[in-house]
Amino acid sequence: MKVLVIGDVIDDVIVVPKGAIRPNTDTASRISQTLGGSAGNIASWASFAGADVTFIGCVNSKDVERVKQQFDHYGVKVQLQKSNNATGTLVSLVEGSSRSMLTDRGANRDLDFSAIDNHHLAEFGFVFLSGYSIFENDVEVVNEFLTRVNSLGIKIMIDPGSAGFIKDYGIANFKSAIKHADILLPNEDEFELLGAASKTTIVKKGSAEVELYQDGALTDSFPVIGVQAIDPTGAGDSFSGTVLAHLANGESLHHAINAGIANAALAVTTIGARPEL
Repeated sequence: MKVLVIGDVIDDVIVVPKGAIRPNTDTASRISQTLGGSAGNIASWASFAGADVTFIGCVNSKDVERVKQQFDHYGVKVQLQKSNNATGTLVSLVEGSSRSMLTDRGANRDLDFSAIDNHHLAEFGFVFLSGYSIFENDVEVVNEFLTRVNSLGIKIMIDPGSAGFIKDYGIANFKSAIKHADILLPNEDEFELLGAASKTTIVKKGSAEVELYQDGALTDSFPVIGVQAIDPTGAGDSFSGTVLAHLANGESLHHAINAGIANAALAVTTIGARPEL
């Protein structure tokens, strides 16, 4: 099945200090800049894992060709909407296994669901929506779009994206917005807020395990692969993108989860949120 991933494009600036950060003076650091955004990362990992992927997002009009070329590198087809606002930017401060993120959503706020018509949607077997794009829209707008997707018989997968933004949006509002989701992929903090809010909920618990809930009940848990993490940025996205790819290619849910765990272990051993080719 073809896969459509919809959501955010972000220019990631990743900062890894070489020791404790010293206030009001310099701290030697490793700083890199890559293209990121949860949905963009997921699309890249899904393609890396063997899926036929198309991505829809919104960037500054001057960045369309630059962003397209970077997606081309991962074999992802793109249909970019244009904005006069700057392409989104995120600064990720990495300290050991934790990270703090400072985010300017920029052009992502202008993503227009109504511009994605049913004729185009009908080409796909899966639609993956990043929670970050839900936060930019009213519940009614998201519901109208996902109702259209659902009516076409397309499987819907959603990564909630951010516990902090879920609280800002309103937990009840977010649950209402995602009511058509077939598969939900929260991390542990997001799961505490949302619970098993879809028929299938796959909980990413970092270096602990992955839990599978079906119809609200815990049915299985999966051990993760222990590695020496360099940068946790994108670990959850690599997992989600890989699960998406394997399900779209007809593999079982358990196989898809184990494949996602393997790629998440690969992701944290490199700088940046996208696969190294």
